[in-house]
Amino acid sequence: MLIASAVIFMPTFAWAADVQMGSGGNLVFEPNEISISAGETVTFTNGDLPPHNMQVADHPELSHGDLAFTAGESFDIIFPDVGDYNIQCDPHAGAGMKGVIHVS
Repeated sequence: MLIASAVIFMPTFAWAADVQMGSGGNLVFEPNEISISAGETVTFTNGDLPPHNMQVADHPELSHGDLAFTAGESFDIIFPDVGDYNIQCDPHAGAGMKGVIHVS
């Protein structure tokens, strides 16, 4: 009974999008612009040409500063608040590895 109660009241996460980092061997986020609803989760998955990370301008609490070195390595970020979030991969921002997440 205790386990059943825990499962029923566990928080649920709304998955919204999967963003590839280094998609196709290019220094890009793919897609580089998405629209989601507040509270939804974006999964960032490492592709080719690692390492990659994901930094959100002016929102260190949403950033994932650790570098992903292995193809297929992923992490989830929940965007709780409405707004436009500019993202970049720190090692490759100069090469244009940037994007935006619109949260409504």
